[in-house]
This record gives sequence, structure tokens and C-alpha cells, in this order.
Amino acid sequence: MSVTFKDVAQLAKVSTQTVSRVTNGSKNVAAETRKRVFIAIEQLGYVPNKGAQILARAKSKFVGVITVDILHHGASNFVRGIHQQSKELDHEISLSLLTDASFENVIASIKEFKSLRIEFIIINVPLLKEQAEQIVTQFQTQQFIFIDIPDNTQAHSICADHFTGAIQAANLMLTLQKKHILLLSGPKNTLAAEQRIKGWKKTLKAKHIVGLLYGNWAAETGYKLTKNCLKTGIIFDAVLVGNDQMALGVLRALSEFNLNVPTDVAIIGFDNTEDSAYYSPPLTTIEQSFSDIGKQAVLSVFHNAKNQHSQFTHQKFKTTLIERQSTGPSSHLL
Repeated sequence: MSVTFKDVAQLAKVSTQTVSRVTNGSKNVAAETRKRVFIAIEQLGYVPNKGAQILARAKSKFVGVITVDILHHGASNFVRGIHQQSKELDHEISLSLLTDASFENVIASIKEFKSLRIEFIIINVPLLKEQAEQIVTQFQTQQFIFIDIPDNTQAHSICADHFTGAIQAANLMLTLQKKHILLLSGPKNTLAAEQRIKGWKKTLKAKHIVGLLYGNWAAETGYKLTKNCLKTGIIFDAVLVGNDQMALGVLRALSEFNLNVPTDVAIIGFDNTEDSAYYSPPLTTIEQSFSDIGKQAVLSVFHNAKNQHSQFTHQKFKTTLIERQSTGPSSHLL
């Protein structure tokens, strides 16, 4: 006995009209409701009628993008690059914004894109090697490119050269003859944070590092971590920070303790956000081009679709040291 719309509707606890809207790709359905319908379809093994099956074989003119909150500088510029390049290739983008970037939510987003016949999917969510490989194996009709996953993963990926960028920052601190350097990283178990830590540690001697602390990329954690170090008497003359937002919090904490930047403490961030040049003082940072990475992600996922038997590629984008007043006079003048 074949499964019907009514069966799906009963299991998902929605109307048959809602099931119809979901299967036809209507956007006028709540995300939670849409998710229940997809789960019911999968559990029941629902197969649309012949006409719908023919339609389903047609490819969508959308690029699916699964990303963390685009309120963050990196994610917003990354999506902007994807949108610009997709337009060049006569495609629009379909966004799945994850406030909870769990693996389960990533899988749910992929299933939704698949139901909408979206072939090209770009994933900008921190994933483990095993998770990315599971996605590639589980969804073989989709083309994926991942942002910031380990380069030994059996999947296509692209990222900034976080390791080299961190070395650039650490070398500048050594040029400035800094002896007591505090490291403020992004979250554990994220490729960007791990590679930046490796770059810092490769360049600095252990005696130069007074501490390694982890934040969550937000200014608040940079502020709280720095303030706690100052309260507990940790002495440092430089801070290497995982990103510019955290560096903003570091500046606030140092100001509250009447410490001058760069005279007392030099600071280097990472990303070169649009407002980092307007911090007080303007922030020395490592630039990575989120927009260019987004554009290349689109070009790569289209290329990979035409060359499906090629080896997995792991592209890295060059980083650039941008010197400003948070480290004092340019190192070229020293």
C-alpha cells in the first residue's frame, strides 16, 4: 500500500496543505514545521507521484549555504562573496542560518536543500573530519565544499592560511622585542583557532608565552579574559588575539586598568574587520579575505560537479599583516 500525503500529514501532525507546501518548496512554512514534515517523509518512505518525480529530477538554480550567524563579520562577508559569484553564474543563494551549529542541524539543513533539488551546497560550520566525510558519503547526489575543516579530510575544502597568518603576527611581536605574550584564542576544536595557536607556538619560545586562554570569538570574552588576567596579577607586554572582535574587548579591559596601548601592551588581532581600523588605537591585525573565499567556494563547487572523479582539494588563501597603531610604529621603521 502506497504512502499518501495524508499519511505524512498525520505523522507530522500538520495539514495535507502544509505537506504540499513543503514538498513544493514554499518558503511560507515555519522551520520547525518543515523539519517535522521532512522527518515524516523519510520515516514513511513517501514517494511523490510521477509528475512530481519528473519535476524532482530538474536541478535547482540555487546554491545552498549553511552558515553560522551572519551578524558576525566573517560570516556576513563570506555570504556576500557567495552571493556575488552565484549571480555571475546565474544562480541565487538559499541560506540556512544556524544559531545552534550542531551536526544534527547541519544534516537537517542538507536534507531540506536536497528536497528542494539544490545540488551545490557550501558549509561554513565547524565540523570534525569524520562529520564532513559522513556528509559526503551520505549525500552523494549533492556537491559540497566545506570551510575550515582539516586538510586530510576526504572532502573538498577552502580556508584562509590561519597557520601562516599566526606566524606573521608572532614574528611582529618578536621584532618588537616583546617578552611576555598572552595568547587569547577562539574556541577549542575549531580549525581556525587550532591552526592559529600552532602558528603562534611554532614562532614563540615557551618562555615568551605567559598564558593560553580560550574565548568564543566575541568581544565580551576578550574583555573578561583580559580583565581576569590583570586582576590575578599576570604580567604581559603583548597580546595575540584570535580575532578582531575579541581584541576589541582586550582594549576595553586594558583601558579600565589604565594601561596604554601600545606603550604598555601591544595587541594584534586577526581578520581585519571593517571597523578594526577605527578602534582606539587602530588595530594591527592579520587580514583574510572572507569575500574572496566565498567567491572561490562557489567556483570550486561548480568545478567539482563537472570533475566528480578528481581528487579532493584543500585550498588555502593567503593572509596579510596589516600594521596599525596598536603595535606602535611600523616594524619597517624599527
